[in-house]
Amino acid sequence: MNTGITHHLFYEQTDKIFTITLSDKKVIIENGKVGKTKVTEKEFSTAEEAKTNFEKKEWEMLKKGFTLRNENPLTGEPSLHYYVGAGYTGSLAFENTPNGIYIYKHGWFKTASDQKDFLVLIDARGNLKETIELPKILAWDIQFNAATNSMLLDLDHYIFEYEPEHNIFRLLADRGMGTVASFVAVSKEKIAFATNHNFQVRDNGKNILLQQNFDTEIVKGSIPFCATLSKNGKVLALHNKIGEIKVLSTLDGSLLYTIESDFLMIGQMEFTDEDKHLAINEANSGRRMRYFEVVTGTELTYPGLNIPAYSNEVHHFSFNADQSKLALLQRTNAYIFDFKNKVLQHHFKINHCVKTARPKFIGDLLGFRTDYGCFSLYNV
Repeated sequence: MNTGITHHLFYEQTDKIFTITLSDKKVIIENGKVGKTKVTEKEFSTAEEAKTNFEKKEWEMLKKGFTLRNENPLTGEPSLHYYVGAGYTGSLAFENTPNGIYIYKHGWFKTASDQKDFLVLIDARGNLKETIELPKILAWDIQFNAATNSMLLDLDHYIFEYEPEHNIFRLLADRGMGTVASFVAVSKEKIAFATNHNFQVRDNGKNILLQQNFDTEIVKGSIPFCATLSKNGKVLALHNKIGEIKVLSTLDGSLLYTIESDFLMIGQMEFTDEDKHLAINEANSGRRMRYFEVVTGTELTYPGLNIPAYSNEVHHFSFNADQSKLALLQRTNAYIFDFKNKVLQHHFKINHCVKTARPKFIGDLLGFRTDYGCFSLYNV
């Protein structure tokens, strides 16, 4: 039984408000301007029907330009819903910066020569600050570099640097005719990126510290490829072969360690525990989370980090800044773990999501860009 959920939506340009309440089998709507609102109420035959209508009405208003705001969300509740736009391309990238939150927005695709995508810049309350035209379509990843106040972007496997202060995109690497294997990564003192069978490591002064070619292989129509920098920037983890991760020195490109196991392809990985361990998420059918010691390659097992459901599949993960929390995404459900103590804290369902979303911590909140065109912040 629903004890009562109330969401408040606002339309800044017109000062309109839309308050929707779900109470068991009833949906109550208050609509209009402050001091002059109309209240309607509808009762449904079941609580599930009422819940479906509640979500449908909220989504209709979000698409009309309203923004959901909740100043005091409970755990697992949204503090923000913002409608980014329609058109799912597979790209769900966003990044937080001191300027606000940059979110990928699909524009249009009419022909190969007539296509356009954008970044929208919003604040934490969902106010639109700027819409930025991208030099290439499909923002697969965006990483903010605090040292240079710039962003590193993977745009359809072209690598760009964006300087918000001057609104300048600078091409760092062309995708060429190589396979679609690319990444961008940022540490405190270095950045790394790859495309067209070549990766680079640079310092924050834009000096190239390391440049090296790599090979790829095609396995059942897919390319095993994933890479990331350690937090201190001293090593690069590179996965371009089934069952193998190379750990390379960013000083001279020498092979320091090799991690070998029965994983096939990796979709995401991140260094943890002061760069001593590596967390990976398989991209193949198993989609398991795996944890390895970097130096020895020993696999670590953490039963407390398993999703307590019929499947342990994980589609994406995100750590908060100090890695005390780990968020695991399974389809449209988020599971929040205390990573230090390896225990589940809570879980919740993501709103306005069809099949998948991209999670990323923004301070103490957890952001999601969904395949339905919604950007949300949740209290976790």
